[in-house]
Amino acid sequence: MMIKRHLKRRSVARFRLMTFGILLFCSSSSFAQSATVLHIDSCYAMAERNYPLIRQYDLIEQSKEYTISNAGKAYLPHISVTGIGAYIISGLPTLQLPSMPAAEKHDIQFIGIGQINQTIWDGGATRAQKEVATENAGVEKASIDVSVYQIHERIQQLYFGILLIDEQLKQLSILKENLNRSLNSVQLTRDQGLTYQTDVDEVKTELLSVGQREIEFSFARRGYIEMLAFMTGTAIPESVQLEEPVAVESYASMTNNRPELNVYESQLRLLDASSSFDKVSVMPRLGLMGAGIFIQPGVSFATENLSSLALAGVSVSWNTAGLYKFSNNKKLNQVKMDRIRNQQETYLFNTDLQTKQVSSEIEKQEAILSNDDGIVVLRGNIRNGYQLKYDNGLCSMNELISAINRESEARVARALHRVQLLISLYQYKTILGN
Repeated sequence: MMIKRHLKRRSVARFRLMTFGILLFCSSSSFAQSATVLHIDSCYAMAERNYPLIRQYDLIEQSKEYTISNAGKAYLPHISVTGIGAYIISGLPTLQLPSMPAAEKHDIQFIGIGQINQTIWDGGATRAQKEVATENAGVEKASIDVSVYQIHERIQQLYFGILLIDEQLKQLSILKENLNRSLNSVQLTRDQGLTYQTDVDEVKTELLSVGQREIEFSFARRGYIEMLAFMTGTAIPESVQLEEPVAVESYASMTNNRPELNVYESQLRLLDASSSFDKVSVMPRLGLMGAGIFIQPGVSFATENLSSLALAGVSVSWNTAGLYKFSNNKKLNQVKMDRIRNQQETYLFNTDLQTKQVSSEIEKQEAILSNDDGIVVLRGNIRNGYQLKYDNGLCSMNELISAINRESEARVARALHRVQLLISLYQYKTILGN
């Protein structure tokens, strides 16, 4: 008789569970169709576009174009005009013949000087200025890349934090399902006078405790979503679903693409472009020049009155001061390059150390995860055994609840280990800039 009642209760519980599963599947399907689905890569892209520092790219490009344009104007004609009006104290020199009357003396004299210079060759200074402007913009952009890339780490913390909470909520839902099944069973046996009210109260107490944990995780999830929405500049509903990233199988074969490496390369190119100024400093300058002088009143030279003068020709200038510093500047540039390469080697060393640590963590998590499935199966069998014992009056409700909780803990541990493995894999990718 007892066995028949037990089989009847199990069939009723199985029917209720099947009905609940169908309703859950239908509701989750309709939710998935209406809910927002996010992927971590789209969060990266939205966060980068929303980051205020991203506007620096356009400003750097504009600054580079203006600098290059100014450098190119060095080959435009340069015109200078100077006017001098003054009181002549001792007078300008004059030339007078013996038979000629003395020239009239003027105390106020005006002298106008106009000059035009056209550069033909500036020793490579203009080309060097343009190269430096281009490479300097490259260094600034590479530095912005580093700052923008650091957003990936923040997005990962929020994204995987939400995934961890979702796994916790999912396992709590399974735990509630098991407890509700036990509650239905124990209420049925209580109604038949085969158990006590305290057993029902124990299950209800455990269900209330699970409900409290669900509330805690739900509020934590809401906080993470608000921070993710702020970082991405996008309105994200609380019902959002995060797509679980695909595990990277060949992570060990990734190459280092971190933006910091571009900074070092850009600095080396900038230093190489700047060193061309040392060569420019020892080069002569070649150009055309014209000049005109206007004097009013003019200067008397015997029978002639000089009031204007014009001349044109080729100008050559060579400043030898750069020769004295050329050798030391060349050595100084080499020292600067060696310092940059040393910084690059140090960064690569630290990056390799980080990847080795994360790689070791990945191997450990894979080894742990390989046993989780077996533990969950065994914990499920143990829980079923305690359920059968309780139905036959061979154990207490407290023991059954303990078995249910241990099975839930095993499921939670498996889910957490799986997400933690994904976190380590993406951390490895982030360290190498992939």
